[in-house]
Amino acid sequence: MSIQPKIINYGPVNVAGYLHKTSMSNNTIPAFWGEISADGRHKKLHSGEWVAHHADYGICFMVDDDNMDYVIGLEVKAGAEVSPEFHKAVIPQCDYAVFSAGNTHDADFSQNIQKTWGEAFAWLETSEYKMCHCGVSFELYVCECTDDAECDNCKEGKLPCDIYIAIEKK
Repeated sequence: MSIQPKIINYGPVNVAGYLHKTSMSNNTIPAFWGEISADGRHKKLHSGEWVAHHADYGICFMVDDDNMDYVIGLEVKAGAEVSPEFHKAVIPQCDYAVFSAGNTHDADFSQNIQKTWGEAFAWLETSEYKMCHCGVSFELYVCECTDDAECDNCKEGKLPCDIYIAIEKK
């Protein structure tokens, strides 16, 4: 069964968060998520006055064919000042293929995300699209948490995630 993404035009989006340098050949992204959750940085990220929405972005900015800058961040409110401790980046306006990894429970979350990425890359190989020259892709963890209350999905341990890959015609 072949998955079919939704094709949308998205961006630009100003984000701020934590920068992590990694590579495709030695992917340390899951461990990075674990680190910032364990040491309190993720909670600190969400406490900023500059935060527009509490939906997490996990953004890959490809440096070359293997190396990438990975940012775990949140959207910045228009005109807001962001503390210099956070890395600032822009998700460029582009056409994106969007693949839903659905609502996944914590136990199988990482495995389901990796499976969806595999399906997305398989789709790219046979579609009329290729990754855009900008080299940006990201995961968007959509939740409806507010500053005062955790949303139902998060309370139930469900983590809704969509994968966005910047694309252009082959």
